[in-house]
Amino acid sequence: MGLSISAQATGATFTDVPANHWAYSYVERAAENGWVNGVGNGQFGPEKQISYAEMFTMMVRVYLPEEADGYQDYPSLIWHWYDPYALVAFDYSFTDGLQFDYDVLRNEADKRVVTRYDLAQFLYNITDYFARAGERYRDGHGTAAEWGNFYFPKYDAASVQAGIADWSSVPANYREAVTAVVGAGIITGVDGNGTFNGNGVMTRAQAATVMCRFIDVMTENGAPSVSSSSTEPTTPAEPTTPTTGLGQKLPSGATAAAGVLDSIGKDDAYPTYGNSDVVSNNGYFTGAPNTDIGNAQLVYDFLDWVNEARVAEGHEPLTWVSSDAAEEHTLQRCYELVSDFSHERPKGSFAGEVIAKGQYFAEKAFNDWMNSPGHKQTLMGDKYKYLSAARAGNYWIICVWSDSGIKRAETWAHTNYDYSSLKG
Repeated sequence: MGLSISAQATGATFTDVPANHWAYSYVERAAENGWVNGVGNGQFGPEKQISYAEMFTMMVRVYLPEEADGYQDYPSLIWHWYDPYALVAFDYSFTDGLQFDYDVLRNEADKRVVTRYDLAQFLYNITDYFARAGERYRDGHGTAAEWGNFYFPKYDAASVQAGIADWSSVPANYREAVTAVVGAGIITGVDGNGTFNGNGVMTRAQAATVMCRFIDVMTENGAPSVSSSSTEPTTPAEPTTPTTGLGQKLPSGATAAAGVLDSIGKDDAYPTYGNSDVVSNNGYFTGAPNTDIGNAQLVYDFLDWVNEARVAEGHEPLTWVSSDAAEEHTLQRCYELVSDFSHERPKGSFAGEVIAKGQYFAEKAFNDWMNSPGHKQTLMGDKYKYLSAARAGNYWIICVWSDSGIKRAETWAHTNYDYSSLKG
């Protein structure tokens, strides 16, 4: 730590991190891959204390860059340079157990410095999230190659803890995380006795080093390797219309995914059927002339999660709605939420619904609903038989349907699901 700065070696990215600096290889690697930036004037600021904003930015750039890019579509949410990264960290529960609330996260993340306890907990949260996601996807929603094994290597907790000189002073809420990062060799002691010094503040050089170690340990343990990522936000591709044209049927008579707008993400494993020979502007056989669904797309994961919860509480499972009109209206409702986040729909309602905004991951939206008694009651309702779900950016909806609701949607598809003239 305290090494003097000599003249910049040829090829060094930063003038204050030359080739003989103890963290040179880690800082160079992180910079080359776009995980970190300098502080200006060709310098990295290796001894500068790292802020939460910088910590969030580093790790989100490594593992969830596309989610951070997605926030660029919502400029009203971007108050500071670090907001896309801080919001992703919050959405994915990476901030659980850290010592501040959402308001501090949004307003002071660039002012709060990161302690060694904080960094240990943050890395532990990242691993915990991806481990759970990997288990879920390997259980039928993806492949092991896609998610890998995102776990800390096996270690003997008692032996690890015995080697931490100040273990008795480690707060209970940090102990699991500290054991994991020390056992994996990601964060080491500050002296020969193995003192963890959890309240010590991390520097930028230390954070870059720990980040590279973390990536190496996770990759060696079977997690997917990470690639370099641009530090510049990317522009999402515009939705494309299928080259084969809108409105196609499968041999079963179901509406083919290939005949629906690509941006909707329709899956033939969840068939829907239309009651019209007139194809809507979205590709459904509903006869709707101009149903506006914006950037809404279907989310099938909610069906399994809702049914798992329903069965656990003694309710019958739901099935994905089989009506073109119901599915199209779900997309319409989701996009309507972007400009009017409300259950009140002047044009008329067709289904029960739960709605959410601000989450950038489906599991977070679902967990928030399940932790809200009113929303959970709707999802557990026995009067419903079918489900459909969609998202539009960070707006979410689950519609639960009865047969009568589906019939009403099909009846009023030709008016773009507007039966307000009959109301009142």
